[in-house]
Order: sequence, then C-alpha cells, then structure tokens
Amino acid sequence: MNCLSVERLAKRYGPRQLFKDISFGLEKGQKTAIVARNGTGKSTLLKCIAGLETPDEGIISFNKGLRVGYLDQNVEMTASHSLVDEMLDRDDPVTNAIRTYEHAVAQNLDGEILHAAIERMTELEAWDHEARVKRLLFQFGLRDIEQPVNTLSGGQQKRLAMAKVLIDMPDVLIMDEPTNHLDLHMIEQLETELSAPNVTLLLVTHDRYFLDNVCDEIIELEFGEFTRFKGNYSYYVEKKAELEEVRNATQHHLKGFMRSELEWVRKMPRARGTKSKSRLQAFDVLKEQAMRNFEHGQVSIDVQSARLGGKVIEARNLTKRFGDKKIVEHFNYSLKAGDRIGIVGPNGIGKSTFIDLLTKKSEPDAGKVTIGDTVVLSVFGQQGLQIKEDKR
Repeated sequence: MNCLSVERLAKRYGPRQLFKDISFGLEKGQKTAIVARNGTGKSTLLKCIAGLETPDEGIISFNKGLRVGYLDQNVEMTASHSLVDEMLDRDDPVTNAIRTYEHAVAQNLDGEILHAAIERMTELEAWDHEARVKRLLFQFGLRDIEQPVNTLSGGQQKRLAMAKVLIDMPDVLIMDEPTNHLDLHMIEQLETELSAPNVTLLLVTHDRYFLDNVCDEIIELEFGEFTRFKGNYSYYVEKKAELEEVRNATQHHLKGFMRSELEWVRKMPRARGTKSKSRLQAFDVLKEQAMRNFEHGQVSIDVQSARLGGKVIEARNLTKRFGDKKIVEHFNYSLKAGDRIGIVGPNGIGKSTFIDLLTKKSEPDAGKVTIGDTVVLSVFGQQGLQIKEDKR
C-alpha cells in the first residue's frame, strides 16, 4: 500500500534553490533515509512533507486516513505541567477515552455514563496506555514523571518529544535527527521499535550505524536533485563510490574536451554564423557540466582578530541551583588562551546551563564570571544556529 506520494516538489529561499523536481513515494513498512551535505535542505524537505512549511511547487499526498507523526530536530517546550500530563496532552481516541473515564470517576458521575466510559476504554484497549506512557518515559531516561516540562534540559525535551510521538505509533513517522541526545542503550531500543514491519519511516540522521540497522532505502539529495539507492547505508556507500568513479572519469573527459573548445572560442572569427552560435551554445552547456562538481557553495570568511590576552574566561566561586537541583557550587577556574576543555556528564545534569553561566547568557546565584577584554565569544548551542527566515 502506498502511504506517501511526493510529486515535483520545489523550495527556495530568496535566490537559493534548495531542491526542485523532487518526486518519490513510501510504501507501507518502508524505511527511507535522506542523506546530503549540511545546509542542502534536508530538514526543510521533512517540514514540507509534514505540513509545517509550504513548498513553492509540487504536491504532497498521504493515503486517506493515515496518521502522520513528526519529530523535529530542535524541540522547545515551555509548559509547566508534568511529563505524564505532556504525554497525555493529545487529541486522539485513546487519550480522549482516558480523559472521559478519569472525569467520570473524579466527578462520581452516574453509573450509565461511567459504564459507557469503561466500555470505550475496553474497546480501544486503553487500560494499558498509562503503563506504556511510563515505560516510554523510563526508556528514554525520564524517570521523574511528575517533573515540570519547563525544567527539562534541551536533551531531555528532545527525548520527551520522542516518547510522545512513539506512544501511539503513527502510520507514517517523519523524524529529524532522532538519535541526538540518546545514549547507546536508548538508540538500540529505538532501533528495535522502528524496525517493526508495520512502521513506515522517513528520516534524516548522521548516525551511520542507525542507518545501517534500520533503513532499507537511502535517498541522496545533491545539487537539488534526488538519487535513490535500494539498500541500507553500507550499500549506498558502495554504490556511491562506483558512481563517483564514473563521474570523475566523465569530468576528466569533459574538461579535456572543454579545453579544446575553449581554444576554438578564443580563435573563433567574429562572424556570427548559425554554426558558430550553435557551437557556442554547446560550449556553455559543456562548461556547466564540467564545473558542476565544484558548485558546493563555499563560504568565505574574513576575520581580523585582536591579539588575545592570557586570560580568556575566569570563574570565581560560581554557584547555580534550580530549586533543589545543584548545577554547580563554589566553582573556581581560569581558562587560558589555547586551552581546549571538554565538559562531560549525564543528560540533564546541567552542562548547557554551565556553558550559559561561563558565557554570561545566564546569571549565577553567587560568584562571578570575568571575560577577557579582547575576547570575542562564539557560542554554537545544541539548538544550532537560529537564522531568521528572511536571512536563510
């Protein structure tokens, strides 16, 4: 059964064409990954298919009645209710049946209403739903189910979003970087969930092992166009290498031919005959083909930096808490020019908050951070670069 059809999809930001004439489909149980260089529009393509962005051209159609789930690469939750309430904050038959039943019990409604609610719960097999909610939260390392959502770290919020999209497995699942913020055990459990024959999956990930273990098709997005490889990531790498060999040989031949044509163009008489015009047009096409591999959109950065002093960042008696949770206490450290420091710790322990303290994005409860006079900080957070729509 065909679940998804994408026909001649195109999207651009200003003068930049992300992709065009993209056409493919997903059959039930198919697991497809999109691979491409960073910045080529993978996430935008997923958002277009999920209905979160509008393509400039093309048609996206899902088989009627299918449920579609989407996991964003960047998740930001601000709700103050508990994790378990967030998991139940859905508009679907099972969750609605649970709400109706709990309301009937809490309000001590008459027997007929309660009996109808019980029958509906039984019909939808909703009695085990709460147990599944807790199991998924525990599976992704979220054991305090009453913790307020807005106190979670960025990584914990991503895992909560993962659990929420998996609680009632949709017919088609669209996932952007699902393994980010997961440890090895969580990834292995996710692989098991997604490898089930009834799961239809479209995803983007940089995790090669995950691609190998889960996906049965790779679609490469390059130069705004798609190439499909029927196999896992290892198969894609093998076939891609073969294609590159053919492409390189073709490019070498084209460049040699272009050199001879360029010599003809330079020596061409000024006459404007039909044959000359045709040959010039053919030369332009040839030049575009020969240079295609080099059109990767390199970015030129010219930075004039001041001389860096000995002190880069200095922390004195740094202390930070969130309620009863201690992030750092009486921390003293001086970061010197040339130092390369890594910060490690379990998910949710406060690593990102600690970075925010050191870069003065967040205020400590006590202590002080001093940044050197000539220091210019660049911070690349776990949410990536936040670029305005009109600047993309």
